[in-house]
Amino acid sequence: MDYKIDNVAVIGAGVMGAGIAAHLANYGLKVLLLDRVPSGLSEKDSKIGMREDMPEWRNQIAAAGINNLAKSKRPVFKSEESIQRISVGNTEDDIDKIGSYDWIIETIIEDLDIKKVLYANIEMYRRNGSIVSTNTSGIPISQINSEFSEDLAQHFLGTHFFNPPTYVPLIEIIPGQETLPQLVEFMCQFCQNNLQKQPLVVKDTPNFICNRLAIATVLNAFHLSKERGITVEEADALCGKALGRHQGAVFGTADAVGLDTAYHVTQNIRENASNDERKDTFFVPPYIELMLGKNLLGNKTRAGFYRTQKDPMGVSRPMVLDLNTLEYRERIEPDFPCLQLVNQAGTPMEKVNAVVSGNDPGALFAWEILANDLIYAANRVGEIADTILEIDNAMKWGYTWRLGPFECWDAIGLRTSIGRMTKEGRTIPARIEDMLEQGYDSFYIYREGVRHYFDFKSNSYQRC
Repeated sequence: MDYKIDNVAVIGAGVMGAGIAAHLANYGLKVLLLDRVPSGLSEKDSKIGMREDMPEWRNQIAAAGINNLAKSKRPVFKSEESIQRISVGNTEDDIDKIGSYDWIIETIIEDLDIKKVLYANIEMYRRNGSIVSTNTSGIPISQINSEFSEDLAQHFLGTHFFNPPTYVPLIEIIPGQETLPQLVEFMCQFCQNNLQKQPLVVKDTPNFICNRLAIATVLNAFHLSKERGITVEEADALCGKALGRHQGAVFGTADAVGLDTAYHVTQNIRENASNDERKDTFFVPPYIELMLGKNLLGNKTRAGFYRTQKDPMGVSRPMVLDLNTLEYRERIEPDFPCLQLVNQAGTPMEKVNAVVSGNDPGALFAWEILANDLIYAANRVGEIADTILEIDNAMKWGYTWRLGPFECWDAIGLRTSIGRMTKEGRTIPARIEDMLEQGYDSFYIYREGVRHYFDFKSNSYQRC
């Protein structure tokens, strides 16, 4: 079957859904953005004369998603024409319109029961052969499509965009067991050629590649920061550029993703990764529960681990959450000796070596995070991805890490770091021990100027 995509219906106008709609419109696609009807007239609605039968009231959630993006400080839309390509509606009055759209993307809350209700409606109104995908950040595709008809199952897959879609290149493509191979091939080509994305076909495992590794890092840092008295800004400084990652590595990322989303991702992995060796750590600490109760969800509520607050003189100041009191205070510049060495280092590889080579509390914190991350990534090869190259690329494309886990391992020296891990009593993955015993002591090498990665299946280096 020949596929084409000229228009797209996006169902769910939250930060992610609206962002996807904007990205599609930027590349010339006609987009229909739907969300639910508000639960009732607010006092403000009544004051301005709104009625429940008015389309502008019934469509206001979807419209607000676009309006909020249009006012974003970081440009989301390429032009006014992009905004004009998006029409809005609601899932009660307009769900039947999806029958005329080539691609239907679901981006609603990470709740399987709610998704299944929506898909029953999608099944009713979509046309056979149209492409349907979910932007779920972790619910297995096999659970979402378990009750689909044959045609819908064959034309259904995961298309996991990363926030903000306008700027983050990765899209994880997750086929279901029934998904047609030619559809997977088409979607990879379309996303790369028409949407300027870096598609990566990944396995249908809990939280896929990026979120599986990222949530393990974030949860470890959540717990360890509180245990060791490391502040929010200290943790991000130690786990950000110092470890070859982006600046807001832990708490900043949680704010960007949203604490509610991070909580759902945590629940997904806890429920679906029963054989994971770190499953006992897959829960949010009490202070996260309190933050959720206070609606301190991050950027979407303008208050999370970080917020901007005006002082009595009206000057905006960056504030940071104190993990002990859950009160905001002014940011304090981290001053660990290891960070001073990081500032003097040049390349990302040199920075990683600098931050984990010391003995101050910051260096020991960074090493604890890194050592756990490296071992965890090595244990996931074959489960979430077949190769280290896929894992490294996913983290660089999806979370803008400067170094993937295995590139980072090379930076600190595989044999040297394994020696340190062994002395500390850590369990070394058998595949790493076997690799070293065979004389391979680097994950990446260059042969005749061409980069190669170590492939655990063939126990040999393969061209990148």
